[in-house]
Amino acid sequence: MLAAVGPARADVMSEPEFAIFADPSATLTLADIIGGDANFRPVKNHGIPAQFTTDAVWLRVTISSEKTMRAVMALTPTFVEFVDIYAADERPGLSVADFAHFGLGAGRPLSDDALSGFEDAVALELGAGIPKVIYIRAASPNVMMMLNVRFYQPRDYLMHKALVSTVGGAVIGCMALLLVTQLMLYRSDPDPLYLFLALSTISAAAYHMGSLGYARLLFSEGGRGNDLFLAFFSSFGLLAGAMTTMRAFDLTSPRHWMYWVCVISGAVGLVSTLSIFVGLNLYTAPVRNIFILACVTLAAIYGLVTIRPGDWASYLRAAAFLVLWVGMTVMLLYYWNVPGLPDWASKGYAIACLLEALLLTAMLSWRLRAAHHLNSALQEKALQAARSAGQRAAEMVEIRTAELAEAKRTAEAALEAELQQQKNQVRFMEVISHQYRTPLASIRSSVDTMELGLRDDDKANHLRIARIRRGIARLVEVLEINLERSRVQGLALEPEATATPVSMIVLDAARRSRDLMPDATITVDITEDAVGAAICVDADMVNLALVNLLENAVKYSGPTGNGSVMLSVEIVGGNVRIAVEDQGIGIPSDEIGKVLQARVRGSNTSRIKGTGMGLSLVSRIATAHAAAIDIESVEGGGTIVMLSFPVAQVGESLESRA
Repeated sequence: MLAAVGPARADVMSEPEFAIFADPSATLTLADIIGGDANFRPVKNHGIPAQFTTDAVWLRVTISSEKTMRAVMALTPTFVEFVDIYAADERPGLSVADFAHFGLGAGRPLSDDALSGFEDAVALELGAGIPKVIYIRAASPNVMMMLNVRFYQPRDYLMHKALVSTVGGAVIGCMALLLVTQLMLYRSDPDPLYLFLALSTISAAAYHMGSLGYARLLFSEGGRGNDLFLAFFSSFGLLAGAMTTMRAFDLTSPRHWMYWVCVISGAVGLVSTLSIFVGLNLYTAPVRNIFILACVTLAAIYGLVTIRPGDWASYLRAAAFLVLWVGMTVMLLYYWNVPGLPDWASKGYAIACLLEALLLTAMLSWRLRAAHHLNSALQEKALQAARSAGQRAAEMVEIRTAELAEAKRTAEAALEAELQQQKNQVRFMEVISHQYRTPLASIRSSVDTMELGLRDDDKANHLRIARIRRGIARLVEVLEINLERSRVQGLALEPEATATPVSMIVLDAARRSRDLMPDATITVDITEDAVGAAICVDADMVNLALVNLLENAVKYSGPTGNGSVMLSVEIVGGNVRIAVEDQGIGIPSDEIGKVLQARVRGSNTSRIKGTGMGLSLVSRIATAHAAAIDIESVEGGGTIVMLSFPVAQVGESLESRA
């Protein structure tokens, strides 16, 4: 906080001499001071160091000039509540009447005594060789006390004000543009970090405006309004900054020490914000400032140690917090009276806040860009695999079938990894299905052409062509079933139900399951009274549920998955009951109620590959149709899964039933 005289000081004005005195009672007047009641001590500081105190602090300044001239004494910052300036030419026997008085400060209405409403500055007349003695009384019981005294020639002061206004306006303008950018990015990418950054940007901009004196225009009558403005945005800035830091580092685990740094800092910011409105800012502000310094320092260190080579987002994040720490350090050094620092050092933190927000915004943009590129690369890889499969469709059918099966497994793995993004999953499967239909159609056309060229007695080749057709039909069935699964999983089920013969649904499900599992033994048993029965359901959804049950039954029926499975239909108590029964490994009794949940598998299934999604899908389809689902199982003795639907009349729908 080193003060200085303007550029012409060495030629015209002497180096000002400063002395300071603290009045704990805050009751001493100018008469008491010049009467000898004050014991001033000389100081090298050109002002009052930063502190939180209820004392009234007096500063005595003595300055002289080689010639008669007009000078400007500027006092910064502008948030000190009450500033009284008493100035007189030094001579023996000075009385109170000899002093000119200027009443300034943020706690008072904008004064005509000041040259600027944004900076407390007064004009003084310096006589040639006549020392000017100035007493400055400062009191700031609600906000931080600090005062920086500088002397300028009028022209130099105007240049100083122009520079400060230009830089301050530029910073505020950049923050406004950055705020708009952050909100626009949030609309395209709803990451909470954008909102936290926006709150931090608003806090920094508002505090910067207040430090420049602009808040005094909002509270022209002075009083606590200006105090509340600055204190609020300083405290709220700590809260917003802690949330920003936590999100920027993706801190979600309470086991991480940096997580608790952010949590505690945010809590201090919240308490400090609330304390402002009950008049406790003077007591909470020192604690708040300590936590601001600690949080910024630790975030800068953590940003440096978490840099990952090749990850530009981590570089931008580290740079953001490092810049913020440098800006705060420069400002603190200015407050601690380190010599040689320019005026703009007091605004170092505001400038650093702008750069931090800019760098973190760039970090988020980089993350979004990287995620987009990764997604595009995965999609391109899938499309390239599909095109490659189509180009080689004319090759050996067995090789082609193996490639298609591998592509199916790859697609299912991709879908499993993206279950949290169901819409993207559906789109991916639609692309895969669309891409494979063309080469499959090409294969089918080629097979038809080949068959036309065969002799009727060429039975061996006719059999091969028949197997190829069955393989193509099986692949089409696999694609269709998996596309149906992707459309149903994770989405709100809204069945389009009409009365449908249950035998048609069951037989179609058995046929599709045999196509999927040609080596499995699936037996269908429909009782006589159930043959003509109808149920009011979405036939495609129920068909999918039965296919999943049959797949599970076959999978868990034996080590090879080739066990015998029974699919039965009967009328029980006015309901159509469809049951799938196997003789497999069964389900432990204490786990039967859990296996209907997504991604939950029996504890005895670790050696059998699966996702735990089949039974949960069946449960959701049953719930969407208001159907009952029951499971009977004995570990090591097989499982029966039963679905019960009310008997419906042909042509009936869920709407007509309601």
